[in-house]
Amino acid sequence: MRKPYPINFMHKSSQKGFSLFIVLMVMIVVAFFVVSVTQSYNTEQRISTNDADRKFASALAEAALRQGERRIAGFYGKIITFSQNCQDGLCSSAGDEPKNIGDIRIEADTSGEVAWQRSCGSQTCLELNGGELSNSGVRRNPRYIIEYISTQEDSSLIYRVTAKAWGKNANTTVTLQSYVAAN
Repeated sequence: MRKPYPINFMHKSSQKGFSLFIVLMVMIVVAFFVVSVTQSYNTEQRISTNDADRKFASALAEAALRQGERRIAGFYGKIITFSQNCQDGLCSSAGDEPKNIGDIRIEADTSGEVAWQRSCGSQTCLELNGGELSNSGVRRNPRYIIEYISTQEDSSLIYRVTAKAWGKNANTTVTLQSYVAAN
């Protein structure tokens, strides 16, 4: 026969519950860590999404800018009119006086504002009357305007092309400009 081991029962007064407190503290620390990592991940994901949308809008603006530059190359031999309200995407410069330069007609501008910021009603002239790059894959197609700047001593004409594009997010906009000299 075996001898039974003596059973020791601890009295309630000797139990402290210290390990329960330690486990709860560790669980709270782990929970805070999980929440902070999750928030950091969400922030990084939003940043990368916005960056990708900005790059997409930049590519669209670049394409619209190139289309405006190609359009300047087609001016030769055509009668072209630059107006204050940027009709057909062709704008006179701020403060221009009316003049004719060969086939180029420049109407007076009394607004005193640069073309890409000039208001044509509730929108800018760029957004309302600018040339449009179609089939861009976004709900608002990129637009561009061509602004006559000056005539150089060698008779070459200087134009400023301004393009604006919107990303998939309505708050993402990119505006680019280039200067083109043409004979």
